[in-house]
Amino acid sequence: MGGTTTNHTTRLYRRLVEGELATAVYGGITQTLDPYLGGYGATVRTGHTPEEVEAAIWAEIERVKQEPISEEEFAKALKQARAQFAYSSESVTSQARWLGFAEMMDSYEWFFTYLDRLTQVTAEDVRRVAQTYFDRRNLIVGWYVPEERGDDGR
Repeated sequence: MGGTTTNHTTRLYRRLVEGELATAVYGGITQTLDPYLGGYGATVRTGHTPEEVEAAIWAEIERVKQEPISEEEFAKALKQARAQFAYSSESVTSQARWLGFAEMMDSYEWFFTYLDRLTQVTAEDVRRVAQTYFDRRNLIVGWYVPEERGDDGR
């Protein structure tokens, strides 16, 4: 789906924000030792419903599961992921945080081998993982819906 979901070239951004269903889209997967959560979300644009946005998110997930990812799109996503990792490890403080994270999860070597391992991922790997894990039975959906306020602002 792209290096990050907030990137303006990702499928979700194009479908939701450029498609004027949402004003923002966000998401990702938290790296942990044990299986954990991935999440996607959006800020619904006025005039649309959470149901419409949820359906659009699922439509894009289904596309990843059913249709091959083009070489161009996959290369762009890998480039974005590499850039995001590089930017997030620019400073000595950030590198220390990454090394601590890596050691806590597995080994400090994770930090030094991440980019090599990233290049081993294929578009078919992404599709296979989406088919395995992006299943509605594994889903929890939540909506933050503002309450109507009275004239006194409460």
